[in-house]
Amino acid sequence: MDNSRTPINSKEEAVLEHLEQYLDTASDDETLTREAAVGHLVQQDFERPDARAHIEQLLLKGNLYEVDEELRIPPRP
Repeated sequence: MDNSRTPINSKEEAVLEHLEQYLDTASDDETLTREAAVGHLVQQDFERPDARAHIEQLLLKGNLYEVDEELRIPPRP
């Protein structure tokens, strides 16, 4: 099974790209929690409830995962 992730819509793709950019610019000791991710997305003009919903969907679809309250983005094909 090459790609077991569920396809994502354009809004979820945008959220994932914003989170990747956030992680690219974060310091090495900085972690991305759900609340930090939501806060970052709100700064990018997402409504707070929408940001939370998109993160939840990305977790459910396997495009994000959470370990000890830290969000991580698996490598994308």
